[in-house]
Amino acid sequence: MATTWADTPDDALDWLHRQAVRLADVLDAAPDDRAEEQRQYAAPVPTVFREWTTDTEFRAVQCAALADGHPISANARGPDRVCGAGDVEVLYSLAARPILRPVLSPFGSSSVDHR
Repeated sequence: MATTWADTPDDALDWLHRQAVRLADVLDAAPDDRAEEQRQYAAPVPTVFREWTTDTEFRAVQCAALADGHPISANARGPDRVCGAGDVEVLYSLAARPILRPVLSPFGSSSVDHR
């Protein structure tokens, strides 16, 4: 599990995309002794995350959602290829949510910054 703070929706998506590539690389490197189990899924987890990182139209949608105060995620499921826990199905999820920050005005009143 990894976390970070990002100043903008673009920064958040950049970080999530790097994590997606990192996860895809780890899963590709895992021994593929469960090829039969992978066939029940529409696409292997590494493929799902790599395709997500190259979808520029969906990136714009997710950036807009974050800017509007909505959480976003990319998810894929498949057999456990990291811990090797037998016939366990794993949900891999990369997510971001905006954090509302108070903005102080010069005379003590405040508002919420929806960035």
